[in-house]
Amino acid sequence: MMKPSQCQDCPTRQLCLAAGLDSHALEQLGECVRPSAPMPRSAFLYRAGDAAEGCFVVRSGAYKTFAISASGEEYVTGFYFPGELLGMAGQASGEHRESATALMTSTACRVRLEDIPTLWSIGSGESLLRLMGQTERLGADVHVNLSQSRADARVAGFLVTLAKRMRHQGRDAQRLPIPMSRTDLANYLGMTLECLSRVLARLTKAKLISTTRTEIAVHAASDLEALATHLDA
Repeated sequence: MMKPSQCQDCPTRQLCLAAGLDSHALEQLGECVRPSAPMPRSAFLYRAGDAAEGCFVVRSGAYKTFAISASGEEYVTGFYFPGELLGMAGQASGEHRESATALMTSTACRVRLEDIPTLWSIGSGESLLRLMGQTERLGADVHVNLSQSRADARVAGFLVTLAKRMRHQGRDAQRLPIPMSRTDLANYLGMTLECLSRVLARLTKAKLISTTRTEIAVHAASDLEALATHLDA
């Protein structure tokens, strides 16, 4: 059982199911959610084929989700940061169709289906719906972004969306964390690693961004947004 203080002191408290709850409700919430121990990079939060008995809210660090095709190819389907919800899709069939692994030392709080009525009774229902809505909106944004054939627009779109997510978390929207490998990012954006490298080099040369291994700094947000919203005719 998670101690109430873990909810009270959690840095993502206002982003997750604990938002707006009083101390008594936080104590009840602590009896519902199941926090993971710190998970090292590449550790599985869940695997494809596991029973989907609930969902997860990222507490710290970051996770990626991915699916394996019949031919054995890996397809990265998403990246998740503190306060974001993952694992909901598995509830449709009762099992996870994709896997989730930590991109760095990370923790996640598990929310079981059987505890949903309690969440509603203590006032966390609205927060759960909000998280579900954010997940659906992100999925729609990704779909629109990946529909563009221009690689530059897809990369810019990813950075613009990531900046919005960081801003929502109260973090610096001009210094974007990139905990995933460049190979994973290229896979997610539907391009080769070489193509991604060329795009990042062009954006750097144009002084829109600068990059390190784990971070991308945005220097010209409006120009990135203009590039991201360019839809092919």
